[in-house]
This record gives sequence, structure tokens and C-alpha cells, in this order.
Amino acid sequence: MTLAKQACDCCRVRRVKCDGDKPCNRCLQHDLKCTYLQPLKKRGPKNIRSRSLKKIAETQTFSENNNCMTALEISLKVPKKLIDKCLRLYHDKLYVIWPLLSYDDLHKLLEEKYDDNYVYWFLIALSAATLSDLQTEIDFEDGTSFSGRQLTFLCVSSRQQFDDLDNCDLFKIMTYYCLHRCFSQFSDTKTSYRLSSAAISLIKVTELHREKSYESLSFEEQQLRRKIFYLLLLTERYYAVYIHCGTSLDATISAPQPEIVTDPRLSLDSFLEMIRVFTVPGKCFFDALATDSSNSSCTEDSLKRIWKELHTASLEIEPWSYGYVDISFSRHWIRVLAWRLVFQTKSINFLSTSNNAQIPVEIARDMLDDVFLTPANLYGVHGPGIPAKALEVANALVDVVNQYGQNTESEAWKVLCEISKFVFSLKHYDGKLVESFVTKCQSALITLPISRPPKSSEDLRKR
Repeated sequence: MTLAKQACDCCRVRRVKCDGDKPCNRCLQHDLKCTYLQPLKKRGPKNIRSRSLKKIAETQTFSENNNCMTALEISLKVPKKLIDKCLRLYHDKLYVIWPLLSYDDLHKLLEEKYDDNYVYWFLIALSAATLSDLQTEIDFEDGTSFSGRQLTFLCVSSRQQFDDLDNCDLFKIMTYYCLHRCFSQFSDTKTSYRLSSAAISLIKVTELHREKSYESLSFEEQQLRRKIFYLLLLTERYYAVYIHCGTSLDATISAPQPEIVTDPRLSLDSFLEMIRVFTVPGKCFFDALATDSSNSSCTEDSLKRIWKELHTASLEIEPWSYGYVDISFSRHWIRVLAWRLVFQTKSINFLSTSNNAQIPVEIARDMLDDVFLTPANLYGVHGPGIPAKALEVANALVDVVNQYGQNTESEAWKVLCEISKFVFSLKHYDGKLVESFVTKCQSALITLPISRPPKSSEDLRKR
């Protein structure tokens, strides 16, 4: 084999000889996509390292729906017009769910600080999260289109070239939060959790978890920081249940203030209600769930309060909107988690006036009422969160089928089937949670009449 005049990208990154064929022999041996996008570099180690594979992926094309971007395009900035389209989408659809900055503020950042790396990365991450949440693409003037996945990896690849350890500003925190939402939509739970943990660490470094740090700030600056703090608090408490890690943030600072707005898309009502839903149980509640053990702070009185205060949503929220869907499923989820704590403890006679076995059945019926009245297109915005919360209710129903009498068992089985059909009808769900649920059903000798079998975690990641 002679040294080729032009080496393929994979051999160039690995610094090995290339025979110049298309595809070359080395790429065929290692099952790599052989491309010739970059000039040949020096030869070097022949073993494929993880760093090399990452560089190969960056050098080659980011492809989705036959729309490709080369390494040269990665080095170029995303045009302002495309970012602006994404910012408008965020304003119109998603601000009510995870409010950061209004469109006017975002547009001003785009026009005035487009060349600031940290601002630029935040705007790209926000654009990527918007397209990922809405499961859509943006068409550009030259006929190309960008997806949330493409923008996500553009942001990640661009940031990797800079050492930003000394920077702890809000833009970095917001970038991590937006990227966390992206990877959550990709069903990459580990990466999503890691990004949210990085943002929470910066919350502590910048002391946003201390009310005193807000005192000297303007109202607008306080509002933004309070929004960021509580968005990450909600995220951490969700992952406490599914990653089984204790929480570090507590509701030690005041929530954002309601704002008088003429545009309902800028209302904070849904966000403030979601904060209430996640803070009524208290930090100890989620820590107990994270450790799968009863917590002495989770008393019968506290569990009764959770049940009472989260029984209905605020009347201020527009019914069956993006915000309402997230709130309603979160209420059902936390109520059934409270029942689960009691189910594990057994020493607490929770809601003694009711039959404990009927509680998850009642919650499931409430959830199915919301499912019946909610347009199907609203679920995708919340990624795997909605099916995960529905599966928690389904898991409680399996426990009821296992533990209680025939009449209760029959009633629970009927709603269990309906909840399961709903989960498997959705586009996004966590494959590991589904597999665990199916295994639990099989152990209980329960066969669910679902229209399609759940796919493996690997299949789900490819969707």
C-alpha cells in the first residue's frame, strides 16, 4: 500500500495511511463512513480513540432528513435570520412553559451581541431546544433546513473549541439548561442530567440559591434569575425520582413575580402554577423518593396536604394548553408518588377515610379525563416527561392488582390498560422506564392489550 495523494477524513483524523479508494480499505474494516472533505494530515497511531471518533463525526456530515452540513459549515455561524425565526417560535409556543427572556429581549441580544461567543451559544442552544421541543425544522433561504438535533451539535461542537471554565455568567447557565432540554428530547437521559447538573453547580457558584444575592439587582434582573433558579429546581426534582440522586436546591428564594402583560404568550401563570406543584411536597419528599425509602419528614399530615392542595389546578390556567398539560400530568404524578411513599411505609394510614387501593385508580381516571380532552399535538413538547409520569400512575395500578381483592383488581386492570395504550401511542418515551414497566407487568402475570410492543432503548435513541 502506498501513501495516497489525498487521504480520507477518517484516516486523516486517525493519522494512518490511506489507500485513496472510495471507500478506502481502512474505513471498510472499521465500518466507518468514508468521506473526502478535508486535506490529509500526518500519520500517527492506528488505534481508534474516542477523541478520534468524535473528530471524525465533526468532520463528516451532520445529517437528518437528507439535509447535510460539512465541517466547513460547522465553523460558520448560524445566520441571524434563522435564529430569529426560532426565537419567534419560542415566544409563540414555549415561553409559557419555560420562560427565560421575551422575544424583544432575545432579538436585542441577537442584534447587539451576536459576536459575543457566550450570547451566541445561548441563542443557538435556545433555538435548538425550541425546534427539538416542537419537533419541527426551520427552512432557510437557500433551500436548506435546520433541525433541533443539527443545531444542538453545532452548539456543542463550537463550544468545545473554547476553554470557558472562568466564565460563570447567566448565559452559560441558560445554555446548559437549553441543551439539557435538547438531549431530553433525544431520550439521552444521562447527557441531559449531566447538563442540568452543570447548570445547578453554576447556580451555587453564582449564589443564585441565596435570597441575599438578589437584593441589589433591578426587578428585571431578579426576575430572570428567579426563573432560571426555579426551572432548574423543577428539573432536579424530576430527576431525583428517575436518576435517584438527592436534591441540592430548595425553595429558599422567592418565586418570580406575576407580570402584567397584554400578550397571553408572555404570561407567567402556568410557570408559577408549576412551581407550586413541585414545591408543595417539599425537598424531603423528593429526597425520600430518590433513596427509595421513607423519610421521617414525610409525615401523614404532609402527605395529606399534598393530596389536598394538588387535587385541582389553578383556574387561572388556560385549559388544555401547553402549560395546562404539563401541570395536570405533574399533579397526577406527584399525587401517585405520595401514595407510593405510603405504600412503602405502611405505618401511615394515609387518607384513612378512603380505601388506599382506590387512590391510584382515582388518579388514573383523572389523568384519562385530561387525555380525552387534550389535543395529541400538545404532548410532544414535553418530551419523555409526560409518558414517564403516566407510567408512574400505571406502576401504582400494577401494585394494586398485585395486592388487593378481585373487585379492585378488575377496576385497576381496566384503567391500567387505557393508561398503557396512551403511553405507547406517544412518540417520545424513555425506553428504560418502559422496559422496567413491562418487566413489572410480566412479574405480576399481567398481559397488556397494547397495539404495538415497546421498542428497545437503542431503537428509541435513533428516533
